[in-house]
Amino acid sequence: MDKRDFLKTFSALLVLATAPKILYGRPVMAKKKVLVLGGRNFIGPSIVQLFQGAGWEVTLLNRGRTNPHLFPELPIIICDREKEDRQDLQKVSARIKNTYWDAVVDTWQKSPKAVFDFIDMFRDHIGHYHYVSSVSVYDSWAEKGIDESGRLNPTPEFPRTIGENYRYAIRKTLSEKTIMAHMENYTIYRSHGMRDFRTPDHSNPNEENYWPIRFARGGEILVPDAKDHYYQITDVQSLCKFMLTCTENKTYGAYNVAYRPIKFKTYIRRLGKVAHKPKRLIWIPGDFLIKSGIRPYRDVSAWKLMSLNCSP
Repeated sequence: MDKRDFLKTFSALLVLATAPKILYGRPVMAKKKVLVLGGRNFIGPSIVQLFQGAGWEVTLLNRGRTNPHLFPELPIIICDREKEDRQDLQKVSARIKNTYWDAVVDTWQKSPKAVFDFIDMFRDHIGHYHYVSSVSVYDSWAEKGIDESGRLNPTPEFPRTIGENYRYAIRKTLSEKTIMAHMENYTIYRSHGMRDFRTPDHSNPNEENYWPIRFARGGEILVPDAKDHYYQITDVQSLCKFMLTCTENKTYGAYNVAYRPIKFKTYIRRLGKVAHKPKRLIWIPGDFLIKSGIRPYRDVSAWKLMSLNCSP
């Protein structure tokens, strides 16, 4: 074989080696990879299942403690993001030097510092960062029709440690700000009263499924009566579909993700029709309840004085 024939043969082999594999006459492309931080609690399983159904290669990253029976077939990276000094993250970094994820989904909210630490260490391994946030990042809840340009909460100095304690809304706001500052390709989902087939403890009056359960139990029910009292939720299944759409279409930015608001009184009346209960509703003026120390949403579920304009 002369030099010219060798080069032709080598070039042909190179093309074959780099071309997509062919199966039954159709090209088979490599699966896209997604890393789900958590993935085994509340909305996590819905996210995992949707990406699985769309043909993605899913990996979990969590401590391996919550619902360990879920998704035993999936690869899992055991990592505790709450450890100071990035101890577990450093161990992970040493193992995944050549790993790249087309998408990373983060639903966590406990520590903005943990969000920053992960991004700081792995941004070169991430194509698209997804963060499930909250409408609590908006500074004023007295407005109606809040859109994504709404003013965010003023924030304190960014925490130096994982353990610095801020309230939920500030943690979410700080997390959003660090994502915006350190990631180019990100999508933030500002949710509102999330509903899924997995929900937190329904005995807690702060949770979103409180009212249906209360009506099912019957008896006399005290209901707050307030002007401009709206009810609005985020359906997790719809959120997951929107997340997949944003991933596949490379849609970036921050989005309100909730159904259109309805009057709270309308919601209560519909519950009554479905449950055929109670025999008596006791409507108490909202101002009176607040003066008596009963706070909207904190002590009475779904009592909010705001509504959102939603982009999806």
